[in-house]
Amino acid sequence: MGEEAVGREQSAVIPLMEQETEVQQCRVLVRRPMMPSYRKGGFTLIELLIVVAIIAILAAIAVPNFLEAQVRAKVSRVKSDLRTIATAEEAYRVDWDSYTHINTGSDCPEGARGQWGGLRELTSPVAYLTSIPRDPFGFSYYTTTPGFTHRAVYEIGTGIPGVGSAGRPWGENYAGGMPSESYEVESDGPDHWDDTIGTPFSTGRFPWPGIAANDPTIIARILALCYDPTNGTVSVGEIYRVGGRRPTGGTAYDVFWTNGSR
Repeated sequence: MGEEAVGREQSAVIPLMEQETEVQQCRVLVRRPMMPSYRKGGFTLIELLIVVAIIAILAAIAVPNFLEAQVRAKVSRVKSDLRTIATAEEAYRVDWDSYTHINTGSDCPEGARGQWGGLRELTSPVAYLTSIPRDPFGFSYYTTTPGFTHRAVYEIGTGIPGVGSAGRPWGENYAGGMPSESYEVESDGPDHWDDTIGTPFSTGRFPWPGIAANDPTIIARILALCYDPTNGTVSVGEIYRVGGRRPTGGTAYDVFWTNGSR
């Protein structure tokens, strides 16, 4: 009987020991939770260089495209404004049997003349234009001398083909071109340079009587005056809109009328 009792006591003790071992293991697990595994520190130098290189490549692609899109949008705006001014000129002629006087880059309140030229006639006393549009390309230059600029003004050249310019409303630069029968409206374009200053093709001399209109050199110069986006979005040349009676007497006039009517 003694041995059987001892055996029963031993068999009862073993499960208790196992339970105590399990409890201790649970306590260890509770006391020492599993820590998440992660990498200490930031990016390596190689990784940063790779990111910088990728950003530089994307910028090199995106920025030129963005700037070119801006220029294209401004060209579209200029052409729309020139059409609006041309429509106003045609309405003006219906009422007055003449187009307006000229308006150069200095003919504006903040310009050298201190007042509007032909553009004023399109707003007063009859509002053929509700307001005078401004060139979205802003200031332009006609000399390398600092401080000499054209304001953000669309220019108008008017006159009689074969005779001369209509001049300004107050009689300045009049060359017998009234009542005017032809006109051209222009912007100096995205290169911000007046390509007509100091040439026979300036706004104040339109419609350029007396040029050798069949001379290949003159024809080439007329072509160079007209902005062409196929030469590059920011390229030389003025953006023109023409109307009225086309001058006769040479191919140069035909070329200008064709390019200025686009």
